[in-house]
Amino acid sequence: MATSRNPAKSRPLSANVKRLMRLARASPQNENVIKVARAITARDHAYCHKQGMLFMEAASMGFSMADFAPLYMTSQLAGVFDVSFAAANGLENDELSNLLRIPMLLKTPESIVEALYWIDDIISKAEDGQNKSLLLSQAYESETLKLPPALAELPEEPNRNIDELSYAYWLGFIYRCECLLHEESSRMVYGAFPELLMRRSYQELLKSPIAGYDLTDSAMEICDGLDRLLVEKIWPTKEKRYRKRQADESARPVLATGG
Repeated sequence: MATSRNPAKSRPLSANVKRLMRLARASPQNENVIKVARAITARDHAYCHKQGMLFMEAASMGFSMADFAPLYMTSQLAGVFDVSFAAANGLENDELSNLLRIPMLLKTPESIVEALYWIDDIISKAEDGQNKSLLLSQAYESETLKLPPALAELPEEPNRNIDELSYAYWLGFIYRCECLLHEESSRMVYGAFPELLMRRSYQELLKSPIAGYDLTDSAMEICDGLDRLLVEKIWPTKEKRYRKRQADESARPVLATGG
């Protein structure tokens, strides 16, 4: 029986996707580059808040963001949200329910987290070549859904660590803001900004002057900083490339010449 792989690791960003992501952002080295990004509206912020609440609920249930973020951001569920999350009235819409075939699971953040792990459990047990969508539909219609191990092993008491809950909310909020700002998929955004990078960025943010700002007011500034980091990570400045080339040449062994 085949086991599922983390899509964020098994399907890295292609060179073409990286090029497109760079073009969608302003280069920090060139102020004349036009940003291909739309304005974030009050309604968009409401959707970011919904996803922030979803991530915070997962943290409250006992899931670490290191495990939850890649599972959610590369999931079928997030893919459907990318299409209909901002196009309809949030989570409770007929299109989303029909596509997932599990409408009773989409009422609360907790039930959405449960649905995510239920879907992942069914897909992870699929044989090679099996239709995963059909398996999900059959499992739902059979009314014999079993509790996924990830949910069965959760602690009885909720996680009340304020620092971790705050980070989880920030993570979900900013991930959705990046998706909306550049009209990119959750999978693409996670491929560019994995959880470890986001946690480090959050820790740096706590030391900055905007740490005390309302997230709605500072989200654009945070995303701009992440975008600059992305561009610099993939396309280093000419100065850094030159220094690296000089270092590589210095480290190259010198061939001895005969006397």
